[in-house]
Amino acid sequence: MVGWIIKKKFLLLLLLILLVPGVFMLSQRREKSRNPKAPEAKFVDRIPVSVVKAFRVAVRDSFSTVGTLEAFREADIFSESAGIVRKVSAEPGDHKRAGEALFILDDELSTIRQRKAEAFFRQKKKDFERYKNLYTEGAIPLSAYEIMQLQTEDAEAELVSVTRKNSDAKIKSPFSGVVTTRFVEQGELVREGMKVAHLVDLTKVKVILFVPEREIFKFTEGAVLKVSSDLLPGEILTAKVSTVSDKSGRDHTYRVEMVLQNSGKARFRSGMFVRVLSTGKDDAPALVVPRVALVSGIRKPELFIVRNGKAFLKPFVVGRELHKDLEVLEGLAPGDSVVVSGQNELYNGANVLVIDQKKSTESP
Repeated sequence: MVGWIIKKKFLLLLLLILLVPGVFMLSQRREKSRNPKAPEAKFVDRIPVSVVKAFRVAVRDSFSTVGTLEAFREADIFSESAGIVRKVSAEPGDHKRAGEALFILDDELSTIRQRKAEAFFRQKKKDFERYKNLYTEGAIPLSAYEIMQLQTEDAEAELVSVTRKNSDAKIKSPFSGVVTTRFVEQGELVREGMKVAHLVDLTKVKVILFVPEREIFKFTEGAVLKVSSDLLPGEILTAKVSTVSDKSGRDHTYRVEMVLQNSGKARFRSGMFVRVLSTGKDDAPALVVPRVALVSGIRKPELFIVRNGKAFLKPFVVGRELHKDLEVLEGLAPGDSVVVSGQNELYNGANVLVIDQKKSTESP
């Protein structure tokens, strides 16, 4: 009996020893679930961070972006007639004036048809004058006069059609430009609607930009902006805004076209890049913070500020990107201590130890 009591006490003691750690671990898990961002207690109860104060600087209201050059006019040249190519006057690189012949097709048959149409129209025109006089004198009825009038008009329309066909035997340049590609050779058979050459006009070039919505009001039709290129170091050109799209793309940018005169030391070519600068007249104060203070990306801007020894996660509204700094439109005030180092270990409400108060860098 005494042995059974001792054995029972031993089992109760063993059960108590096993139960105490379990209760402790369960309480720790419940505490962690109440504050999931809070790390487990360690030897350090304050997280070391570096901060910089949000500051105001004078910033010129400017915007710079890269644009792509395109030819002012560009076209594929198609044949409107069929025939054998008798003469080629379009070599890649040749400059052609508007209306100048690029190719001449075999026009012997079309010339003969044009002469026959001219003779037929002259004959019908004489017949019409004779019928007109007879009708005036009352010698023929109105119906006969009207039939001859219709035949004369048909003859004239046929002449116009044949003359146009004969003219199409000369494939001409629709505008002044440079031949970039030729697709047919002398002696080759050309069919109606066949592409024969490609022509570009580079006397002027179009600058194509995609401008974010917060900057689009700086680009109005007729505005003159500065343009620079790596081909012309130190030289500033000017381009005029020709069109501004009223509809943005999925990335909230608007297509802007500008016209740039293509003359001078270097002739620009389609596909090259230039930089366009829009500069405001006056400097304006702006509240800025270092870009490195961002916790997440620029699409959802957030950072930590330090108040009374604690770090608080703060969303804010970003304006312009100023090199290494960001303009703050809403969410912060001048003098707020912004965490720029150590924020990877922080959570909202964490105790912090400021180990470095960095000086604010001035933005250009």
